[in-house]
Amino acid sequence: MSTVRIGVVGAGTMAADHVRTLHQWVSGAQVVSVADVDEERAAAVAAVAGARAAGDGHALIADPDVDAVVIASHDTTHEDLAVAAVRAGKPVMCEKPLAPTTPNASGSSARSGRRGPDWSRWASCAVSTRRTRT
Repeated sequence: MSTVRIGVVGAGTMAADHVRTLHQWVSGAQVVSVADVDEERAAAVAAVAGARAAGDGHALIADPDVDAVVIASHDTTHEDLAVAAVRAGKPVMCEKPLAPTTPNASGSSARSGRRGPDWSRWASCAVSTRRTRT
């Protein structure tokens, strides 16, 4: 079985939990990079898995050593990062919400350049409709 090299964007509670879970419990997964605007915090989370720390989520997505992306950064960054990961041809798991509004979330597949089943194959994103503005 080949190893999937994963980059995690975010260094908060959810991101740290994803890093620990992937590192300890998911065979075939290797967390190789953690990015957050607070590089010190990213370094602390990355250390759990022996991964690199970075300060830019887009640089993590562009990194050829990252095969797949987990987005667990601030809610306001989810849509842009998810679309960037899909455009880069990388599978992505995005924490909810994908976008602040239903139209934004619905339009993400168009902005990514992928539609229909192809979008869902690449992006596993949860859309929260509670308090979602249209």
